[in-house]
Amino acid sequence: MSIKKATEFKIWYRPQFCHSICHICQKSIQENKLICPSCQMVSYCCSEHLEEDLDDHEEICEALKEAGRLLSSEHPLKKAYLLGPEELRNFRLGLVGLCSRFLGRPLASWEIEVCLFPAVCASCHKFELDLQVCQSCFHTRWCTEQHRPKNHDLYCAELSLFREILQRKVHVVHPPSLEEEPSCMETMKTDDRVIFSLLTEVASSPLSILHVIPKKETSVVHVIGPEPHFEANNLAKWDIFLFELLPNTKHLRLMFVGPEIGPLPQRTISHDGRILSITFHQLLYHEFKGERPDLVCAFNPGLYRTAGFDGKDTWSASINEMFSFPGVPVLITAYTVKEIKLDFARVKQSVKGIKIVIEPSINHFSSRRPLMNFVSDETSPVVYKNAYFMVLKV
Repeated sequence: MSIKKATEFKIWYRPQFCHSICHICQKSIQENKLICPSCQMVSYCCSEHLEEDLDDHEEICEALKEAGRLLSSEHPLKKAYLLGPEELRNFRLGLVGLCSRFLGRPLASWEIEVCLFPAVCASCHKFELDLQVCQSCFHTRWCTEQHRPKNHDLYCAELSLFREILQRKVHVVHPPSLEEEPSCMETMKTDDRVIFSLLTEVASSPLSILHVIPKKETSVVHVIGPEPHFEANNLAKWDIFLFELLPNTKHLRLMFVGPEIGPLPQRTISHDGRILSITFHQLLYHEFKGERPDLVCAFNPGLYRTAGFDGKDTWSASINEMFSFPGVPVLITAYTVKEIKLDFARVKQSVKGIKIVIEPSINHFSSRRPLMNFVSDETSPVVYKNAYFMVLKV
């Protein structure tokens, strides 16, 4: 199946929770907002939208009330007060677990976000309905002026952008005209910050590869653990932001390998005899037997986690397989500096003879679309895909 020349990229949105906007229409609700009177965690702009959401909201609402009962608290978040950063993360994950067990099913993504990103004081985590709120981003809250985060001004605009993306829901962005390899994402900057941030998310992975791929006439790249709605959508981006910028490469083969990718037909695109081919392999990487790569990539994999796909530690065997090709560079990215360091530590622990090609660094081809940060939210409330990277080999 051929890949058509892209004139636009489609942007996919999943149901998402943000405590500063109406859960139905995503309208900002700085004033006159309504909060679910039962769980007190989901906001609405009007009584009609509160009533409209009753059926979808009912289960997580009941689960949160049950969590409060099990914690012997009038509200589960009352137990978050004055917890340290790691304790607070564990508490929120525990709240997800309690709700999931009560409902007898995994929580939907937006339900998980209700538990992970509640409206509490940014400093002491006090849960109150009358917290002060930033009048610029309408997101960050504090119980007293002394608890206003000292670094909030650094992230206020990014929190506003996070909200604006959810509210505008731009569904199409158009590719720029690139005649040579860009030096950084800012070379594609537009006056519309929402459009720019969405475009960088599309371009980030191909451009990250372009920065490190060995320039050869024929190249094979293994992309490990791709997300269906990140690496594996808008496939023409691999042509525009990678293949077209490798004019001396006659054949580029991208092999997407991972359990979530689904069985899909091969896709190809050709330019005057030059061929880009993309194949999909629904396997864990250590189960995959493909041809020797020239580059191995894992985008935001979280190698440090011991519970991966299907709740199992599938990375141990796959990390060893990633480094089973002597001399072949392995590109690994992460959302945060904390995660890239943890990933680096696990690789060094798992594989002997690791050599650093590029040490853990800021990625100039990071996405500029802000996402909520759970892993290290005490340092920054937002993260970005592919924000940090490293290149290793054996």
